[in-house]
Amino acid sequence: MNFKRPKMIDLRDQIKGGHKLPQAFIAWGEKRLGLHALNVAHERIDDDLDAGSSDNFFRLACKHLHLHYDLQGLEHIPAEGACVIVANHPHGMSDGLMFGDVVMRVRSDVRIVVNEFLHCVRGMRPYEITVDVYGGEAAKRANMAGMREILRWLRAGHCIMVFPSGSAATFSWQDKRVIDDPWQENIASLIRKTGATVVPMHISGRTGIFFQAVSMVARPLRPNFLPREILRDMRTHHSISLGPAIPPAAYASKETDSALSDYFRLRSMLLRYEDEAAAPAAAPGAAQQPLAESPTAEALQAEINKLPEECLCHKSNVTPLCVYATEAERIPLLLREIGIQRERTFRNVGEGTGTPCDLDEYDSHYVHLIMWDTEAKRIAGAYRIGRTDQILAAKSGIKGLYNAAFFRFSKKLQRVLAHGLEMGRAFITPEYQRLAASLDTLWKGIGGYLNKHPEYRYLYGTVSISREYTPASRSLILSYLRTRCMHPELTHEARAYYPPSKLGLFSEDERLLDSAVPDIKALNATVSEIENGQRGIPVLLKQYLRLGGQMLAFGIDDSFGGTLDCLVLMNLDDTPDAQRRRYRGKEYCEAFAAAQAPHSSR
Repeated sequence: MNFKRPKMIDLRDQIKGGHKLPQAFIAWGEKRLGLHALNVAHERIDDDLDAGSSDNFFRLACKHLHLHYDLQGLEHIPAEGACVIVANHPHGMSDGLMFGDVVMRVRSDVRIVVNEFLHCVRGMRPYEITVDVYGGEAAKRANMAGMREILRWLRAGHCIMVFPSGSAATFSWQDKRVIDDPWQENIASLIRKTGATVVPMHISGRTGIFFQAVSMVARPLRPNFLPREILRDMRTHHSISLGPAIPPAAYASKETDSALSDYFRLRSMLLRYEDEAAAPAAAPGAAQQPLAESPTAEALQAEINKLPEECLCHKSNVTPLCVYATEAERIPLLLREIGIQRERTFRNVGEGTGTPCDLDEYDSHYVHLIMWDTEAKRIAGAYRIGRTDQILAAKSGIKGLYNAAFFRFSKKLQRVLAHGLEMGRAFITPEYQRLAASLDTLWKGIGGYLNKHPEYRYLYGTVSISREYTPASRSLILSYLRTRCMHPELTHEARAYYPPSKLGLFSEDERLLDSAVPDIKALNATVSEIENGQRGIPVLLKQYLRLGGQMLAFGIDDSFGGTLDCLVLMNLDDTPDAQRRRYRGKEYCEAFAAAQAPHSSR
């Protein structure tokens, strides 16, 4: 092709004595290195702009370089105001071109932070701020003008696009995969200073094996082979996702620039987690059936009235709620209503069995904790309690435990659980979920039951995380629990029959958790942001962790809507004093403290 303008990159200028080399050799080299494709595309872009094309440079670049991508989350980019869009950097030049094309669909007041290499792209110069994002004191001094320009641009209420890693992703021997280079803290510092809204972006893919080999053997030569990657990117269909905008209030708690940078990187990387294979919302092969008809309120109240006084575990002084615990044979109608309300409540969060009434073979030999509204004469919530010692001693043995259908328990763990109660199938009906006292009342009922049965030392059961949560949230919660909340002695004593093989963070993302998500409060806030404020981590999970619960194992229950089940164990002796006093009462706590006193004085 004959060029009417200077080439974007002329190989003769890149090689010492290059102008003395034969033109055929230069042409061959430019094609092999991807320079010819770039030069041709840039010539055509200039032609289109000279002809008065209404498309911007980035749109024309994607068109002539055949860069195609699927896009999700464009609505998260604010149309105005100071904004920084941070993205991973899996490829090279093509990332910047697609980045600009995406953002300019919403805003025209954009600047993209680029390194020296991209400065050769003439058409990008009106949109760029050249900065060495590798950091270091010398780099900071050399880039002072660029840094001031970024600050000025943001303080004027405009938009900045940046790859905080500064260079294309590189193979990591530690992680056995291609990952972003460390994100630079100076970008986080600029964001903090300006109070800009941040939008995380993720671009799929990676560079080729040849480029990765060059990166490992001769890293300084990497820029010479980046144009070659364009040829590979032209044959790939990319995927680009933008996450919910992060306002200043959401990252204000990050005390250091390092923690803030890790947080933004984690938010970007969370966008790459794709949904696992679709799980049925009900039992395989079963359609969701209409709910069964409930017994009358009068009939249910009649069964409540017949319960012996010792079944009452707690009566609220401020609400019409009270809690009873009883065996199934005493409450045939109430048990049926429990099954109906279970199914109704679980369906509301994308779970459920799909049957008219959620009852199973375990309900007949478990104790049922019922939260009853004495005024409305209806069930407000329930728990199912398994007295493990009695169940293990029965004819069915370990098979009589509900969770034994999903987890394999070692003999060592069975000996521990024999001193515990299996807690499960918990629900609070939709009408009472917004009532703050509901969960508190239910747990005071559990405390009352424990006070009647002091022989039990442990509580255990599963917390379900439904598929209403995004895959990113489920992966984040799972990895947080795996790295922070596992039982130090019993972790390997329970094994899920169906472990969550398609959930969890990659190792390089897990390493960000210590600084980016330092505690359960930060986890809840991050999940809430990912879920657009619709939900944080499950309330029951927060409750178990607040009571000192530790994780044993994780599994997937495809028969219950593909939920992620987290098996948790609580040692009641380790319950924080404030929680023990709240749920078991002053009298119990004084007796507990007296019993502990001789041990503490030794």
